[in-house]
Amino acid sequence: MAQVAALDEFIPNRDRRGFYPLRDFLRAPPVSVAARYIEMLTAPGDLVLDPFGAMPTVARAAHGHGRRAIVVESNPLWAWLARAMASLPPASEIDAALARLGDARKDDAPLRAHINQLYTTTCAACAQPTPADYFVHAREGGLLARHYTCAHCGATRDDPATEDDLQRLASFNPRGMHYHFAFERVLPADNLHAERIRKMLDLYTPRNLYALVTLTSKIDSLFHATREQSILRLLLLHLLERGASLYPTPDAAPQLRPLKQFVEFNLWRQVEIAARALGNEPTALDLAESPGEVIAAPTPLAFVGRGSAPRLAREMPRDSVALVVTTPPTRRVALWAMAYFWGAWTLGRDRVQTLTPFLDPKKDATWEWRWYSDGLNESVSALAAITRADARLVFVFAESWHPVIETLLLAGAQAGLGLEAFLFQPRLGDLPRREFEDIRGEYRVVFAHPAQTDREQRTPNAEARATPLDARLRTAAFAAASEILARRGEALAFSWVHHAAFAHLARAGLLAESLATIKTAPGRFIHNAAMAGLSEGYAHDFDHYASPTQFVWLRRSRELAPPLIDRVEAFVLDALARPIGREELQDAAYRTFPGDLTPEAGVVELCAAAYAEEREGTWHLRAFDAAERAHALDILARLGKRLGYTVPEVGQYVVPNLDLAWFADGDLAHAFVWRDRARFTDLVTTQIAPARGYLVIPETLVALLREKMRRLPHLADAFHEAGWDCVRVPFVERWLNADKIEPNALAWVVGLDPPAAQARAQLELL
Repeated sequence: MAQVAALDEFIPNRDRRGFYPLRDFLRAPPVSVAARYIEMLTAPGDLVLDPFGAMPTVARAAHGHGRRAIVVESNPLWAWLARAMASLPPASEIDAALARLGDARKDDAPLRAHINQLYTTTCAACAQPTPADYFVHAREGGLLARHYTCAHCGATRDDPATEDDLQRLASFNPRGMHYHFAFERVLPADNLHAERIRKMLDLYTPRNLYALVTLTSKIDSLFHATREQSILRLLLLHLLERGASLYPTPDAAPQLRPLKQFVEFNLWRQVEIAARALGNEPTALDLAESPGEVIAAPTPLAFVGRGSAPRLAREMPRDSVALVVTTPPTRRVALWAMAYFWGAWTLGRDRVQTLTPFLDPKKDATWEWRWYSDGLNESVSALAAITRADARLVFVFAESWHPVIETLLLAGAQAGLGLEAFLFQPRLGDLPRREFEDIRGEYRVVFAHPAQTDREQRTPNAEARATPLDARLRTAAFAAASEILARRGEALAFSWVHHAAFAHLARAGLLAESLATIKTAPGRFIHNAAMAGLSEGYAHDFDHYASPTQFVWLRRSRELAPPLIDRVEAFVLDALARPIGREELQDAAYRTFPGDLTPEAGVVELCAAAYAEEREGTWHLRAFDAAERAHALDILARLGKRLGYTVPEVGQYVVPNLDLAWFADGDLAHAFVWRDRARFTDLVTTQIAPARGYLVIPETLVALLREKMRRLPHLADAFHEAGWDCVRVPFVERWLNADKIEPNALAWVVGLDPPAAQARAQLELL
């Protein structure tokens, strides 16, 4: 049943991005990832639990593999949303509900026409009135622009806002009846936190607030059937997000912070788009009415709804859960406050009254972290109590804050769980610019009861106890960081170093020992000691490399494994001996490079694209023939001659390890080496200065070589100091075809991003 060895293999997210209200604010394991863990770690009929189920993804994954599932969420809005999305009616019912809403009369016109005309603009092509798709506002400067597809001439345009647009927007009273309707609808009992509610209402333009109130009033008065209400509440919840000034651009993710510029969407267009998308979502699950029904069920069944891990621990039999697959809850108090606002509007204040405390402006960052860590500790301890002895607790999430990672590992240690797997995968190109800066990444963190892992938390012996705890924490953190830098053989973002240190502290039992020993702020004590150990590494074997685009850590020692990217490249080239699918290649790479060797997202594809072409999801090896090399050397030889150098014919002179040379007055001036692999480190030890040397590669290798130089900055510096650089053949060809060539023409084509490329880009912009 349990394929323990596979737990160190990174499982990528392969879900399509479907429609889901508030998706960008919610956390949940992707169905594809949850399904893999369920398949690996459970048997048919086993019970799977998601205790932070803001989305029903785990229930869908469990259902697909014949397992029972309980998905609960303490936030009443998230819980309602998850259950509603797990039990969607057919697309025909969704279409019918929206059609009925659109047909409702408002001021002697169908509601759809009434809402659409709120966003009327004038087409700059045909001068006819047409609904805009959205307007662009400046926070301080007012209405800036509009985007529309004209209903008359069909032109799709982005134009500056007109005087008519400004007047139409100004016609909506910011404190009219619609504002007071909204205020009273969401204001907590006893007028609590009225000022916070006003600030939330100010997220909406008067026009969008009017549209939302108008739609809400019609839904309240006309729709009383439960299924229709559920459909329209889902759509209304989506409009409450899309209608707020949270979007810097139409396609950007929403931001819970003040924006200098934001988009005001046409809300009727948005509800039509949402209804179509909702109709394409997966079919409804067979849902139980309570967790107890699922526990007693002899066949696969799922519960999705309100609940929490501590409550389940009080109500469920011990040792009943075979697998926990979940995502840690969001810690952002501001989002929980917005959940109250959105929930009060769509479900009613009584349904979300437990969220009222999050409106309190006194809930500062200190309170936020204490609330978050206390809640996570209580939940993980409860999960440890109801999971079987052979169960795993799998946390699947994306995060960019190191304190969240530390809090999760501490919660596992406090619950007496062993850390079985810790996988981190940032995206290629996401780089820190400061020494201790966090970068965002995907995480797969697996805990187990100690009996199920050979990494049991260890009790220190008498000799170890004689060493102060903070000293042992420092030493262990440094050792773990040193090891990952050696194993990957590359310069790394601090997040890799940080995670290696804390994962090691968890596996060595030092987190549990610290929690048992330090009574006041043990998390802060551990953090400070670990960071001190990492910083002390500079006095031993650590170094850093800083540039305007990155700050990375490295080891000065030569006792390093070959660079990981070289190993991934070699693996990919072997795999490309036959046509291979994108997903098959990914999976094979993650099996080959497990655990802390997991390549960043995009590295496997970068290596494949250097040597293969992708057709319909399958990679096909690209043949490198002698003609490409001959063409490159011919172009360079001709350029050298035009610049006045002596260029012997290829093969007519003997210069070791060089493919082409330019001579001036009998001395070597410029030397060229052709490679059909993205390699440069061997040239570091070849001192070509005072002549200049150039690495020449096919264009398909440029991106890979650029990434290698970024990951090995100390070797890239040594490469340049030895007198080497790169030359891009296409830019040489452009110079060669010019009527006149300047004496310094070569300088314009040197480098992976040569001045000629930058100048051309600037001209194209102009």
